Amino acid sequence: MIKVIAPNNRWISGSILLVAIGLTIALALPSNFSGSSDPVVVADAPQELTVANQDVGAADLPIVKVPVAANLGAPGTEEKIQKFKAQAANIAAQEVARIAAEKEKKAAERRALRAKYTVNPARARISVGYARKGRIWDLGWHTGIDFNGDYGDPVYAARVGKVIFTGWRGAYGRTVEIRHLDGVVTRYAHLSRTRVEVGQEVDVGERIGNIGATGNAFGAHLHFETLVNGQYKNPGIWLWGND
Repeated sequence: MIKVIAPNNRWISGSILLVAIGLTIALALPSNFSGSSDPVVVADAPQELTVANQDVGAADLPIVKVPVAANLGAPGTEEKIQKFKAQAANIAAQEVARIAAEKEKKAAERRALRAKYTVNPARARISVGYARKGRIWDLGWHTGIDFNGDYGDPVYAARVGKVIFTGWRGAYGRTVEIRHLDGVVTRYAHLSRTRVEVGQEVDVGERIGNIGATGNAFGAHLHFETLVNGQYKNPGIWLWGND
């Protein structure tokens, strides 16, 4: 509800301050004006002016100032009020859109910055390196890096990316796969538990599962792979810039 202090000359000119609360602007003006200088409660049930919903909180919205002059109670006042309401709604909608676009731009800049960071997928020592030869592996060589952690230890997303697979994948056991902005897919295998879903955006260092011994595994550890177009690549180069 808005209170208007009415001057003796029956004309009001200046600015009505509209505060956007929850994306709704309430505006009300009296249908009859007594000419008194006492404060007038404009309406018992204010008319409402609703702005299209945006992902912007009430705290983000500014106070909107719109000049208005009206001879309250005079012919044509209602038309002026409706015109004013439309003008106020347009200004508020533009401001909401501007704030939303600004927020998204800043969020995109933060994501781009964090996309450059890389962390180890587990806080554990490496027990088996990439390309080691051996009959225990289906291809006759080791396709990733093993981190020899304890059962239940957390597993982290090595970089910002999107989850493209989570579930059981044959000899890998319980697995999570993430596609990163550079096109590389990282695979986290033998997990005891997964904590993400397909389609989920994950941040660098975000917990995505727990170390386990599912699938073809001899003791608890994390098997970590990097793939480009389905081809195995040395995870050490991607993680640390060396082999």
